[in-house]
Amino acid sequence: MANNTVKIALITGYLGAGKTTLLNHILSNDEGIRAAVIVNDIGEVNVDADLIEKGGVVTQENSNLVPLTNGCICCTLRDDLAAQLGELASTGKYDYIIIEASGICEPIPIAQTIADICEESTEDGMPMVLDNIIAVVDCARMHDEFEDGRSLLKDTYEEEDIENLLIQQLEFCNTVLMNKVDTVDEYQLGELKAIIRSLQTSAVIIEANYAKVAIADVLNTGRFDLEKSMESAGWIEAIQQDNDDDDEHE
Repeated sequence: MANNTVKIALITGYLGAGKTTLLNHILSNDEGIRAAVIVNDIGEVNVDADLIEKGGVVTQENSNLVPLTNGCICCTLRDDLAAQLGELASTGKYDYIIIEASGICEPIPIAQTIADICEESTEDGMPMVLDNIIAVVDCARMHDEFEDGRSLLKDTYEEEDIENLLIQQLEFCNTVLMNKVDTVDEYQLGELKAIIRSLQTSAVIIEANYAKVAIADVLNTGRFDLEKSMESAGWIEAIQQDNDDDDEHE
C-alpha cells in the first residue's frame, strides 16, 4: 500500500454509546497520527474545541446518513462525502479520517459508499482505504434495556426495531468497543460478551471505560476486508435493495 494512502475508520453505535468520546480520545492521541473527523451535524456532537484545532472536523449538515426507516444512501450525500474525503486527502495534512455515523444509521450502506469512494480515489491518484469499522456498545444500556443482550437473539424483528439496528451494527464491524464496562459486574460483562460473540464471530472485542483504548487497537488495524465483506449476506442484500430503489426511481 502506498505511503500516501489515507486510511478511514467508520464509527457506529447507538446514541449515547460513546462514539464522540472515542473521537475525542483519538484526536488527543500521542502517537503523532494526524486525524480529521467527518460528522453528520457538529451541533449534535461535543467534539472538544482544542482537539478540533489539533485535528480537523468537517460537518455534513442537513445530510441524511441512512435513517432507520430507509435502507439507502441518497446520491447527494454520496457526492458530498466523496468531495469532503477527497478534499481532506488532497491536503496531505492527514493520515487518517474518522467518520462518525449517526446513531440510527445502518452500517452496510455507509461502508459500501465509503468503499466505492476509496476505489475511485485510487484511480484519481489520491488513494484512500477503509481500514476499520468500529461498533461502540453501551454495556449499561445493553444490560438494562436489552435483557443482558438476550433480546438481540430473537428470531424476528420489525425493520424499525432498535434491536435490529444494534444487531446490524454488531454483525457488520471489525472491532467491537464494549464501553462503560464499569457499569456492570464481571458476570454480567461475561454474558454481554458471549451475546456479542454469538452475533459477531470474528471481530476484535475491546473493553473500555470512557472509550479509552490503545490507539493501535482502533487505527491502522487493516481489519476491513472488502472481498470478505462483499460475500456477506447483508452486503449482497443492501446492493439488491439499492438496485430495487434505483428501479423505482426510473
